[in-house]
Amino acid sequence: MKRFFTLNYPRWAIVNFIVLSIFGIMLRYIQLYHIPGLDYQFILHAHSHFAFSGWMFFSIALLIALLCGDGKIGSGFTIVLLLTLVSAYGMLASFSWQGYKLVSISFSTLFVGVTFRFTYLVFHGNLLKNRVSETAYVLLRGSLILLCLSALGPFTLGPLAALGLKNTPYYQDAIYFYLHLQMNGFMLLAVLGLLAAALPIKPLGRRSRLWLYLFIFSTVPLFFIFTLWSKQGNIVWILACISAGLNLVSWLVLCFNFRSQWRNLSFIERAAFIGLTFKCVFQLLVCVPAVGDWTFLNRNLIIGYIHLLTLGIIMPLLIGQFLRKSLIVRCKSVSIVNTLYILLVVAYLCLLFIQSLLALFSITIPSYQSLLFLLCLSFLPVGILLLFKTKSNV
Repeated sequence: MKRFFTLNYPRWAIVNFIVLSIFGIMLRYIQLYHIPGLDYQFILHAHSHFAFSGWMFFSIALLIALLCGDGKIGSGFTIVLLLTLVSAYGMLASFSWQGYKLVSISFSTLFVGVTFRFTYLVFHGNLLKNRVSETAYVLLRGSLILLCLSALGPFTLGPLAALGLKNTPYYQDAIYFYLHLQMNGFMLLAVLGLLAAALPIKPLGRRSRLWLYLFIFSTVPLFFIFTLWSKQGNIVWILACISAGLNLVSWLVLCFNFRSQWRNLSFIERAAFIGLTFKCVFQLLVCVPAVGDWTFLNRNLIIGYIHLLTLGIIMPLLIGQFLRKSLIVRCKSVSIVNTLYILLVVAYLCLLFIQSLLALFSITIPSYQSLLFLLCLSFLPVGILLLFKTKSNV
């Protein structure tokens, strides 16, 4: 039993992705056929919480722990990884069973505590700073700060509900605050930092350092684009426009400044960079009132944005890191799987976005929900094939 829990962290990560895929398939299936005893909203909450904890945080924490330990995982990080699994599977089961109740909230609180403990371990003794480049350290430090800051979102839900504000925009904005700083903050900056740690990047110049900090700091006020739906006034709209513009411009400048590194990127990492550019453009477009109103009223566009970020950017960079650290065996079959994965993501996102555009003309893609279900089903063998190529000697 000890050998199982101490040597198979990479496989645990891929198993978690497979479990996540199964729940994604369930969500699409429920939209087609009724399943007695299953509540769609409960499964949705279980899927999203497990995606954050069981797949993305667990994988990122594993990779950062390996950086801090020069390829080995210290005992403190081992406990963090184990507690992450406990909280992730606890949330998966409890949210599926009863939604937001005492048990699921308890596991969610445990997960938040684990993230704070993980951040402390990384910063304590400058373990990370002494082992990575300045670019990587700035990105990873920023990601962990935003990870801790994101906890303000769920911690304010109780007080807001007690004040009778549960059915107001403030309650919804608190949820968006958490989601935004988790995905656009912690996860995105962390995978970029991990990639920077693996590349031969020279010390930052003054201008490159400035644009890097602008890219990171613009992530915080970028939250305001997710509040535009509630029409909170011109000041909020101006802040959203400025932050979205800075985020896009700083990203493009960084891409130009580090263009020499493009040849060092794999196919799957290049695809993620293209996806990230599209994401930054979409964020600015949402600030256009007509586009923003259309977006917030169209569920498929919101789902498309979330999956562009998670499936199209964060996951490819995570897979890239697993390959760079030889946690997944480099071979022709894995390259084919990675190409297949990108094609599936592109097809899935195109369906979501194109149907939203066609809906403006009252046009519906034939068997639309069935096509989405089949595409979700196709992600499962990708995870299984990656599992067979995942090493266990960590």
